[in-house]
Amino acid sequence: RLNPEKCEIAQIQTDYLGHNIKNGEIRPSPNNINGLLNTSLPQTADEACKFVKAAEYYRKFIPKFSQIAEPLRKFVPTTR
Repeated sequence: RLNPEKCEIAQIQTDYLGHNIKNGEIRPSPNNINGLLNTSLPQTADEACKFVKAAEYYRKFIPKFSQIAEPLRKFVPTTR
């Protein structure tokens, strides 16, 4: 059921699921990217895992993401 107060119709740009959509281009939301960039260095394995998982959401926008994140992958569990 749609809530008319939350509907955005005929907008030039919109933010949706952490992405900014404008002129047919999809980019990461600046607020979310600033949050990642301003994150302090992980001090524990759990913090490193959480950071990698958060950054993975935007992997398609980060060239060579796999190579960059590889050193932190040892902190990410392979099974749950």
